Amino acid sequence: TGSGKTHTAVLHLKHESERKLEKLSWFLAPTAALCEQQCNVTKDALHVSVGLISGALALYQWKDASLWKSVLSAHRVMVSTPQVLLDALRHGYILMGMDIGLIIFDEAHHAVDNDPYNRIMQEYYHKLPPMDPSLTGIVSSQRRMRRPMIMSLIASPIFGGNVDKAFRMIETNLDSVIVSPCQTRSSLAEFVHRPTFKHIV
Repeated sequence: TGSGKTHTAVLHLKHESERKLEKLSWFLAPTAALCEQQCNVTKDALHVSVGLISGALALYQWKDASLWKSVLSAHRVMVSTPQVLLDALRHGYILMGMDIGLIIFDEAHHAVDNDPYNRIMQEYYHKLPPMDPSLTGIVSSQRRMRRPMIMSLIASPIFGGNVDKAFRMIETNLDSVIVSPCQTRSSLAEFVHRPTFKHIV
């Protein structure tokens, strides 16, 4: 927390919004509060339209294909809870290989077992052919049906247990490689302002 993960994600979103005009970037966060927070940060940092859909909104309205079409055509970046995206994929409102160029998973350690993060990856992402790096910069209908890029944000990936096994599982499920800053906690502390807690009786 406070080490720059969201800033890195926003830089990636900026790059994608400038590079892939035909595909959306999708920022996923596990709670409505986190979605709102990430949406506000993204809106403040980017000069593109950012849409927010979360479980806190009336989800029944998102069962209308024409509404999805109009919302997606109006935005370059979408922020939502994972269940919203999973439901849209299952109903065919979103086609992962056609509509999405980048997915960012906030709190990515959730991508295990039957969590919506993992279901998105297993049911849709892993069933698409991998992106061919030799086709970078070439636009074709064949390339459009490739996997989107994945960026996973994790602050505290492990809560006990076998760390190596847990890391491998997250990397496999999210088709990602865990990268950590080289700085030690003390060097990060120079730039990270951690909150202080007061007990009020």
